[in-house]
This record gives sequence, structure tokens and C-alpha cells, in this order.
Amino acid sequence: MRRPLIALVAGNILAAPACAPDTPARAAGGWQTLASEPRAAAAADSLITNTLNEQRLLAISVAEVQDSGIVYSRVAGEVAAGIPADTGTVFRAASLGKPVFAYLVLRLADQGLIALDSPVVNYLPRPLASYEHYTALAADPRHRALTARRILSQQSGLPNWNRQGPVPLLAEPGTVFWYSGEGYMLQQLVLEELTGRSINDLVREQVFEPLGMANSSYLWEPRFDGRFSVDTLLAQHPILQRSRDRAEVAGSLLTNAADYARFLLAVLQGRGLSEAGRAALLTPQVTITSRSLFSMPGTDSAGAAKALGLAWTVGWGRMETSQGPALFHVGREDGCENYAVAFLDRGTAFVVLSATPVGHEGTFTAALVDALIGDGSQPLEWLEYR
Repeated sequence: MRRPLIALVAGNILAAPACAPDTPARAAGGWQTLASEPRAAAAADSLITNTLNEQRLLAISVAEVQDSGIVYSRVAGEVAAGIPADTGTVFRAASLGKPVFAYLVLRLADQGLIALDSPVVNYLPRPLASYEHYTALAADPRHRALTARRILSQQSGLPNWNRQGPVPLLAEPGTVFWYSGEGYMLQQLVLEELTGRSINDLVREQVFEPLGMANSSYLWEPRFDGRFSVDTLLAQHPILQRSRDRAEVAGSLLTNAADYARFLLAVLQGRGLSEAGRAALLTPQVTITSRSLFSMPGTDSAGAAKALGLAWTVGWGRMETSQGPALFHVGREDGCENYAVAFLDRGTAFVVLSATPVGHEGTFTAALVDALIGDGSQPLEWLEYR
């Protein structure tokens, strides 16, 4: 896909037209890229304004973490026509909700509620195949090998989505990387059945409140009405409307970049996790051999995934770079383009969330990442963002 013609060079950016009012919220001063080049908040503001206008975005939220703090946070655009987006505006995070859920599971494992390597069927009150969505597994004993570690590191062997009927197993759990939203939804079912509580209550108690993520929820709560930036047509879609009542950890998270940056800080610092939990979060669990995120295993004939050292941890994609290992995740659907990356040895992280019109074409993430932190866009082609 065509990359937008935006650039940040020596603190200056290309001229940008005026846009709707926006509200910056940031730490004073600037920061450095991973190549130790200075970046100023004012120049970054102009870059984001330019991106908003050139890409015809509804709104955008960006944050940068460095030196154990949030050094930059910016919100621009509109919630609705004539209503500026601000620091209370929330965005669809889509699959960026998966790492947050994985962090929750690791915390619950630290507390002894579950074991990462025990079959998830052991935590259900009845056979998995007796649940309507999993009846196809009755004749497939491989489902007994499903564990939290395998599910959260995308080794469940389940398809990404199977909304038309009972979900099948496509591969032996624990043998290959196979990106799956269905796997995360299964783990959500397990926790809700085990605890008798809603997943949103668990996440709020274990993650959002401890980390100060006041503008985050897996539900479209009434408090977000009037400050949820989303295309008006998309807002009426049954899947989004369902999120008013039903949390789905694989894709229904609402948040903004400042809140997500607080989560990234916890990830970089290992906060809230035991040594074992932090190791699961950061350590490769499976090597990736697929040509792209949604490709079949073993299709990386060109060696793109191997060249980047791509793997998956409990919750995150992981790559090897000249700046050391980095975690990354994507969150892209019709109506939003989101990305987060965290460099473990450098204590630097970046997140962007956006609201785009339905049917929006093109991508802007790589240009922002390259301009604002100078590294971290490498997996975007594998993620089919370029």
C-alpha cells in the first residue's frame, strides 16, 4: 500500500493544512529516537495534524514511552462533526486488547487461579464439547492439549474466526503459530466459567485500576457515549452494538493512547508480574514460519519472518532488531488502524490508535513509527500494513 508523503527530519515536518481543533496532553520537552536523534513535541504535533488531514482520519491518538514515563501524548481530530477529540476520547483498540488480556491471565496464574500449562478443559464445569460453539471438538481429542500458554502465544490451532458454526481445530495445539481470535475467546470462556465473574470486571480489578487506565474497558459503557470516536455507520454495526453488553477480549477493547501507554510501561517494567510471569510475557514461545500474519504455517519461503526473528510470546509478537528485542501487536479492522511496539532493552515504546472512515484505504502507521521513534516498523509489511 502507498505510504503517505509525510516526514520528520531534524525536528521539522512538511507543511500541513489546518484541521479540526485538537487537545494535546503531553509531558514537557521532547525525547530521542532509538538512534538518539532529538524529537520535539511541537514538530510531532504538526506531523500528526498532517497525517490526520492527508489520510482523512476521523481522529488519532498517539503516545510515546521513554525513561520510565510517558514523554509524549497527543489526541487530534473529532469525535463527531464539530466535537473535538480530547484526552477523554476513546478508540477501538481491536486486537490490541489481546496483550492486555494475556497480562490479566499471567496475573491470575501468579495468584494460583490457573496454571499456564494445564489443559483449559480442567477448569470448565462441563466438557468443552458440550458448549454450543465447541461441539465440533467432541470427536477431536486434540482439544485436550489446549493450555493457556498455547492459546495466548497463538499456538491453539484454532482458526482466527469461525462465526458460522462450531469451531474446529486446524492443527495440533502447541505445534505451530496460527493467529486466532477464537483461541482468546475460549480462554475468556474458561476464566468466566472458573470465576463466575465477567471478564471486564476481572480486567478492571486486575489491570485497569492498578495501572490507572481510567479510560479503558472491553465494554462500550454509557460513560463513553459522546466521546467514542468511530464512523457513524460503523457505530450501528451489530458487532459494535453487541459490545455494549458483551465483552470480547479478542477485539472489543476501548481505550486511548495515553491509557495504553500506561500498560506499555507496566510491560517494559514487568510491573504486576512474578519473574515467571514476566518471562512468559517476554520470551518467545513459538517461532513464526508464515509468510504473513494470517498465512498458513510454513509459507515463509522468502524468509521475511526468519530475517526479522519473528516469534510470539504470551500475548505479543516479538522481533529481533539492531536495538535489541521488541514486542509488537496490531489492531486493524475496517474503521481503525492501531499499532503498538515496545523495545525491551531501550525502555522505549510507542502506540497509535485511530478512527478511520469505513472503507478507508492506505496506511500511515509505518511513517509515524519511523518518524517519531526511528525504528519499530519492520513487522508492518509482514502484518500487511504497507
